[in-house]
Amino acid sequence: MTRTGDGNASDPASPRPPESDSRDLGPPDDEPPRQPPPRPVLFGGDMPLVLRRVGAWLIDFTIAFFVVFVAASIAGVAPSPEAAMETDQTDQTGLVVWLVAVPFVYRWGMQSAFGYTLGKLGMGLRLVDRDGQPPGPIAVLNREAVQMVLLYAWQVVPQSAVDAVPILTTLLILGPLGDVYSMFRRRDSRALHDLPAGTQVTRVARADAYGASRGGPRRYL
Repeated sequence: MTRTGDGNASDPASPRPPESDSRDLGPPDDEPPRQPPPRPVLFGGDMPLVLRRVGAWLIDFTIAFFVVFVAASIAGVAPSPEAAMETDQTDQTGLVVWLVAVPFVYRWGMQSAFGYTLGKLGMGLRLVDRDGQPPGPIAVLNREAVQMVLLYAWQVVPQSAVDAVPILTTLLILGPLGDVYSMFRRRDSRALHDLPAGTQVTRVARADAYGASRGGPRRYL
C-alpha cells in the first residue's frame, strides 16, 4: 500500500475510473440508411386496359381477315381458305399484300375519322394524342405504318434475305414481341407504335343518363 501526495492510501488492485474519450465524435448521422435499388418492374402497365387492347386487336384482325378472304374470293386470288393453304408461295403473294393492305387502310380510315376501330368501339377504347384529343390523319398514318413494320414485316421480307442475313430472323421476332411487351411494361400501357406518333389508347368516358342530366362525374368503362 502506498500513499499519495494528499495522504490518502491507494490500492493498486482497485479499479481505475474509465478515462474520458476526449475525441470529438461529431453530431450523430441523421441520414437514413441506403436502400437497395428497386428491382425493375416487368409488368407495370394497366392490365385490364392492355387486355382490352389485345381483345380489340383480335376483333379487328378477324374483321380484316374476313374482308380479305371475301374480296380475294371475288377477285379469284384465293377461292377459299382451304385453297389458299394449298397454293405455293408465289401464288400467295397477292394474298399477303391484301392481308397487309386491308388492315392498314381499315385502321387508318376508322381511327382518323372516328378515333376508334370497330374492335376498340366494342371494347370501350379510343385513340387520343398527347392532349387527350383525337389524333389527326398524319399521326394515325405514322402510328399504323410503324405497327405494320413491327407486326407484319415477317410476311413481306423475302426468304432469300432471311437466309442471307440470319440475324433478320431474330429482329423479325423481336418486333412483335417488343411491341406487345411495351404495353405490359409501361405505366401508360403504350405500345412501341404509339411512341413515334405520340398517341395513346384510353378508356371511353361514358356518362350515364343520371350523371349527364345532373352534371355528375363520368363513369369510365
